[in-house]
Amino acid sequence: MQPWKISAGLTAALAGATFLLGGARLEYLAPHWALIFARHGASVGLHAAFAVITVAAAIYGVARATGLADLGSRVDLAERSVRRGEGDADLTDALRRDDEGDWE
Repeated sequence: MQPWKISAGLTAALAGATFLLGGARLEYLAPHWALIFARHGASVGLHAAFAVITVAAAIYGVARATGLADLGSRVDLAERSVRRGEGDADLTDALRRDDEGDWE
């Protein structure tokens, strides 16, 4: 899995959770949303976009620093070598049965 995929997924999850949890706390502003967005909509949107980009960049940086950048390629390489028959014979047989659709 690539670090940008990890970053995008975690950022979407955090943004969704923030929206769901924070939205209930801003209920008292409901009558004023039109005025707020009319006067400050561009600024609020820009700051929200920068916040999302900052969180995504931070998660991406952590993923790169901790070695998650090559994790997907390493797992893919290991799986391909096992499917070729190198390594554990039981695992190779299980992967062959999985490809054939025999899950019993």
